[in-house]
Amino acid sequence: MYRYLFFDADGTLFDFDEAERRAIRAMALEVGITLDDQHIALYQEANLKCWKAFERGELTLKALRTERFERFNKASGFSFDPVASSVRYQSHLSGQGILYSDAIEVLAALKARGYTLYLASNGIATVQRGRIEAAAVGHYFDEIFISEEMGVQKPDVRYFDLMLAKAGLSEQRPLSLMIGDSLSSDIKGGVDSGLDTVWINRHGESSPTLEPTYTITELSQILGLLTAPGRSHGE
Repeated sequence: MYRYLFFDADGTLFDFDEAERRAIRAMALEVGITLDDQHIALYQEANLKCWKAFERGELTLKALRTERFERFNKASGFSFDPVASSVRYQSHLSGQGILYSDAIEVLAALKARGYTLYLASNGIATVQRGRIEAAAVGHYFDEIFISEEMGVQKPDVRYFDLMLAKAGLSEQRPLSLMIGDSLSSDIKGGVDSGLDTVWINRHGESSPTLEPTYTITELSQILGLLTAPGRSHGE
């Protein structure tokens, strides 16, 4: 029985991989460099490792902004200025409101069915809010929780406790559901916080150490799981 749905952003509603590719290419072109697919893959690997370190508390958000470009330089042989490159990249990324093809359908249907929706995202606030505005989806959510504004990130239980408190739902955990694609961030944080979880396993990964409440492979499958508040799957 669920009434309150907390959606992750990137990899769940937003196609971050494509947004990232477009932003890094645009940043490079500004300084007269054309990146090929191999370069893009090297940047994505460096960026992902930095975000995983951020989740573990090993990097601050401030350090992450430049560290990813320092790692990219080392891997690619380029010499991008880490500070200037980060500013350019964030500017381009903030305009990339690229959603998965089924995202609007899912949000609109769940809203129409009577669920209360929230967005729960790790990220840089100006970038995430710019992308939410570009995608024109902000009106679906009663509140938007971004780690930089919260002062703590997923999967830290303090993020989830604060999120629930701000939403006025601290005593409504049994009615609340965390939905996301990241085992290490969304699902771990949800499980550790006592929330039921939906893992969107787009790439057929295994989950040896975590047991989500539900697992789906496409976002649209959630419409079969959540038919109406108080009449969720299995009741």
